Amino acid sequence: MSLDDKLPLGHVEALVPASMAYMDRARRVIPRGMTSRGRGRAVPVAFRRGRGAHLYDLDGRGYVDLVMALGPLLLGHSPAAVIEAVRRQLADGVQFGGQHVGEAQLAELIVEHVPSAQKVLFSNTGSEAVQAAVRIARATTGRRLIVKFEGHYHGWIDPFFVNSPGVSAAAPAENALIPVAHNVAGQPAPTEVLVCPWNDVAALEAVFAAHGTEIAAVITEPIPFNLGTMLADPAYLPAMRDLTRRNGALLIFDEVVSGFRVGLGGAQAMLGVTPDLTTFAKAMAAGFPIAAITGTDEAMASAIDGPVFHGGTYNGTPLSVAAAIATIDFLADNAATVYPHMQALGEQLAEGLRALATKYTIPLVVNQIGSVLQLMWDPHLPVRAFADADAADPAPLAAIGELALAGGVYAAPRGLMFLSTAHTGDDVHHVLGAYDVAIGTYLAQADIG
Repeated sequence: MSLDDKLPLGHVEALVPASMAYMDRARRVIPRGMTSRGRGRAVPVAFRRGRGAHLYDLDGRGYVDLVMALGPLLLGHSPAAVIEAVRRQLADGVQFGGQHVGEAQLAELIVEHVPSAQKVLFSNTGSEAVQAAVRIARATTGRRLIVKFEGHYHGWIDPFFVNSPGVSAAAPAENALIPVAHNVAGQPAPTEVLVCPWNDVAALEAVFAAHGTEIAAVITEPIPFNLGTMLADPAYLPAMRDLTRRNGALLIFDEVVSGFRVGLGGAQAMLGVTPDLTTFAKAMAAGFPIAAITGTDEAMASAIDGPVFHGGTYNGTPLSVAAAIATIDFLADNAATVYPHMQALGEQLAEGLRALATKYTIPLVVNQIGSVLQLMWDPHLPVRAFADADAADPAPLAAIGELALAGGVYAAPRGLMFLSTAHTGDDVHHVLGAYDVAIGTYLAQADIG
């Protein structure tokens, strides 16, 4: 299987015969051979185990992991404190069908560290958490319209799987809105979701001028990590906060990626903007499945003593709660060292990749915020919104990511990289060496250097 006619990858496939055989087996019983499309790549790799910052495939080959389960593994693979906490909980029970003390303990930790959190509900995934937050917002405000932003990803569940990465950027109409487009081709666009360009105060003001009395909530990634890894202009999020408050709408921060990764208080603490509702998942439990919906007492009124029914057999499941408590405790105890450590590694990796761009005279742009990097090939500069990032060519980075497998680096084809507390300077040095070779190979094989 080749990425394209110009770039044969047979030599990479030859390194992972057991993974290739596994995928042949999986495709017979699993659509496309994978249970999440986000794991797809030209050269599939199947893994047997992970330790620290490293993965080991079915052929026994090791990799420096820059995918980190698409974000959850903030503490690396199998962190000892988390695994021990889960083992203790396993001995006491897997599931109760009733309340347990871990739920309140975890909720108290989140309230302690997250600026906007006064009440906390638990769910299992970020997609579920977004659905719950929007239901609460609609019930609390008595309104239906939801504003989301082009290029922001809020899960795969309708009606918010629209205008996310995978749908090309579009120009806004005269009313400042972007035509709603479902990410699944052929599916109808929802009628109660408005899509607005991000980082554009005038556009958001126009949307509120036209629909302010109908808008229940604005939902945003405060830091769009799903494509771009960029910060808004300094005045933008405060303006969003002001517009929602003045118009009686709620502000929802989707911190599924940023939560606990950029700091204990999430992006809201880092940026100094406090939302009404927030969704968390991924990094909060070091890889175990759990999500949280947090909010102020006022915003959560419809769930506290109103009509909202928040249900779920696995909500607050004891094993994941134990993992989350251990994760947050570890981060709180070590915040003075682990966050600066990841920041320094992120800067080291970003600077090294930019040096490779200079060495090879390629249009590689590297955005870095803390432990997250986004590589883009020839985007529109400066990268301020989704349209700028979407202008980048995805093919070169996808090819380079496949070639880096041969050098022992597992990185997402879309150029999104996650670091963890387990990564070291030696890991970064290894990645840069592998990318040096991969970029050189790509340029030689594609004959564009």
